[in-house]
Amino acid sequence: MKKSWMWIIGIVLVVILINLLFFSSKSSENIKIGVITDLTGPAAYWGESSRVGAELARQDLEAEGYIVDLVFEDYQLDATKALNGAQKLVNIDNVDGIYAEFNPAAISVGSFVKDKNILFVYDAAVISPLQDFPLAYKTYLDYQEGCKQVAQKFKDEGMEKIGVLKVNLEAGELCLSGVKEVYGDNTFVESFNLGDQDFRTQFLKFKENNVPAVIGAMFEGDTLNALKVIKEQKLDMKYGTVDDSITDQVTNLYAKELEGSWSFGFGQVSPEFSSRLSGDKLSTEYGAAITYIHIMQMGRALGSCKGDMECVKQKMDNSKPDSTIGFEGFNNHIAKLNMTIKGR
Repeated sequence: MKKSWMWIIGIVLVVILINLLFFSSKSSENIKIGVITDLTGPAAYWGESSRVGAELARQDLEAEGYIVDLVFEDYQLDATKALNGAQKLVNIDNVDGIYAEFNPAAISVGSFVKDKNILFVYDAAVISPLQDFPLAYKTYLDYQEGCKQVAQKFKDEGMEKIGVLKVNLEAGELCLSGVKEVYGDNTFVESFNLGDQDFRTQFLKFKENNVPAVIGAMFEGDTLNALKVIKEQKLDMKYGTVDDSITDQVTNLYAKELEGSWSFGFGQVSPEFSSRLSGDKLSTEYGAAITYIHIMQMGRALGSCKGDMECVKQKMDNSKPDSTIGFEGFNNHIAKLNMTIKGR
């Protein structure tokens, strides 16, 4: 009888040991990706879209055999909160990679993780985070080229001078550079800080200089505030911006003010991917599409390379084109994306 019990206890112990080894092995193979975006602040309309895209990527990666844990950090476009979120992701959550959105996070998070041997992909206009950082990759539109093309459209229509509503960030400088390639000294610049809501002073100065059009590549809230001034002051000014800031809310409120406007933006989201978002009420599908592409790339690279970061870099460098939103590959760690110019 004692021998039987010993056998049973032995079998139980073996089963427990096997389970412990199995789950330990499984958890060690899990990939952790931190996502730093705005979920409750001025750019939450985009961040919520990105969250949906990241979750779809997680599901598809799991179907391919890659178990990915996503850890979201809401930073509300506050660079300090972005940095705090990155420190938590690295020091507590032990993430393998970070996907960050917008200028404040791209710069602050990029500086922090540069020496951490962590894959970093950021969705923002800025280029500086790539400097001396072999595991950093940039996605999003080319603000300098986009603003240049919008400016050219206005010039082709006979407008001899232009106004630029410039945010005091690197993205604003890039846009201004593009506009000046077209207009040179006939560019009138008024600046603002991220989070400012009242543009009446800036537009008063544009009016004094008789500028017929204003370009401001900004967020949805900034576009709403700019068009509000144009409407309230009955200004005869055309408007140029980045396409993803012209959401349904913007078009519903300021359809008349948008007449004659130009914008630069992404190509069309593929119908197949768009159909997967039909159950989600998103202000924009762009965030979901671009985040989906890059979380898929990160998950595959990190999952197949198992800690070999040189291998991860090679995988990312050789990322295949993706029709979800016109991704053509990385060139010097900058995503090549189809860009369109739209008139209204």
